[in-house]
Amino acid sequence: MTTQQTLETFDIHAPQARSGAECLWAKMREMQGLYRNESYGGYYVVSRYEDVLKVLTKPALFSSAHGITLPPPTSVRSLHVPAEVDPPMHGQYRALMMPFVMPEKVRMREPVVRAMVERLLAQVPDGVSFDFVRVVGRPLPILVALDLLGMPAEDAADLEQLVGQLHSDVAAGKSSGAIGRIEDYAKTILDRRRPTATDPVEDLVSSVLLGKVDGRPLTEHEQVSMIRLLLIGGFDTTSATLTEMMRWIASEPEQARRLRKDPSLIPGAIEDVVRFTSPATYLRREVTEDVELGGTQLKKGDSVLVAFGSANRDPNKFPNPDTIDPTRKPNMHVGFGAGNHRCIGSFLAKMELTTAFEEIFSQFSEFYVDRSKSVAYTSGLGQAIISLPMIFKRKS
Repeated sequence: MTTQQTLETFDIHAPQARSGAECLWAKMREMQGLYRNESYGGYYVVSRYEDVLKVLTKPALFSSAHGITLPPPTSVRSLHVPAEVDPPMHGQYRALMMPFVMPEKVRMREPVVRAMVERLLAQVPDGVSFDFVRVVGRPLPILVALDLLGMPAEDAADLEQLVGQLHSDVAAGKSSGAIGRIEDYAKTILDRRRPTATDPVEDLVSSVLLGKVDGRPLTEHEQVSMIRLLLIGGFDTTSATLTEMMRWIASEPEQARRLRKDPSLIPGAIEDVVRFTSPATYLRREVTEDVELGGTQLKKGDSVLVAFGSANRDPNKFPNPDTIDPTRKPNMHVGFGAGNHRCIGSFLAKMELTTAFEEIFSQFSEFYVDRSKSVAYTSGLGQAIISLPMIFKRKS
């Protein structure tokens, strides 16, 4: 039997943290000030949309430079560049990566991604129960990231295991050595490209190797950190959205028919699934000076936990927030973040998702959740489905 958390027992790393989270978020939003929790050194939760937007768009007051995880990182060296760097340097690092994930570049990658989707869907059994996450939802974003970085698809399984172990380490506040092994892999990526990299505009890895910030080349630590972030930044979030959308259309046959009949609705559905899912469910910021937020007086050095999931379910911003609506407009969700740190890979993620569902609708006539088995969720900073038993039927 699942025991849901209360405000008194709230812990994002508890095994069943996702169960009943919407109820807790609603209670937090209704409080006079910000909810306060004394675990992990103490922190406030920012749960209302308008307050979340203030935090995300005011990096001078709410800094990422002391770590965005909860619990906070124990070493400055473990900080991610540029996710845990404040403006103006943040923008210089980001500029090295942006050209390779902008819409025009993403469109060029679409045929490769479609071929990946086709290969993964070829492994789906016809009329037999399988775990959608293991067969499709999890492998796809990993394969796309490896391709972006010029690495072989055969590395996907080992990399997935390392990233999973890293998330466990963050939750436990300890290290199993996973971060070191991921850094070693990042160094391998850089070392493979280094001998032939001649121009920073050639590809993303060349840009990291040859690009400059503040008028100087990047240090090895900066280079490794940027590649490390690319390796782990989009796996869980894209997988979570892909899986949640699959669960939704499998549970709502009328919506599936609607999208199948009018594929132009797929991008809007994906956008609202990102809002609904909030795959980056929580991230931390540190207050840089005394400031009032949401009716609470914060002090310099306080930790605030940004609850993206709560902000995206705020009824003051989104009518019927617990319903996925492919035609929701406007849809100013913070599922990809906001401000300087808005997700750099959002265009790539949306292309992956759109391509995946175009192919699913093309190849399969039916799909539904296997109710004889359990749907499993993960906990931590990103809370999403990690096991989705399904049955697909191919078109004859």
